[in-house]
Amino acid sequence: MRFLLGVLVGYSLRGKQKLLIRFLVTLALVVYVVIPALALLGLSIDVQRERRSRPAQTKVPVLKGLTYEDAERKLHAANLNIRLLATRHDPAVQPRLIIDQVPAPGEEVALGYPVGVTVSRRDFAGPGP
Repeated sequence: MRFLLGVLVGYSLRGKQKLLIRFLVTLALVVYVVIPALALLGLSIDVQRERRSRPAQTKVPVLKGLTYEDAERKLHAANLNIRLLATRHDPAVQPRLIIDQVPAPGEEVALGYPVGVTVSRRDFAGPGP
């Protein structure tokens, strides 16, 4: 770049070699302006194509404390699916309520993604003899 600039300044001060000056100015514009602009345009198009190819995303709603049926409706409204991962006895929680979920509330997932839930159950088995 310095060499090219030096040649341009030198020849323009002397007023000689006008054709060479035009050629060098054109070459400098192509190398330092046009080619980088085309590269950035191509990169921009690639980024836009990549963004369009990603599946639509949505946030996972809070399900803890809801019944399985209410959670199912809430997930359906958010275009997500529900999946029962486990049932667990928890004496501090009423039976049939969701006590855990995966992924966590607020995480972004693709539409149609299954949200796993753990539901509380009542243990009817009493202490053994």
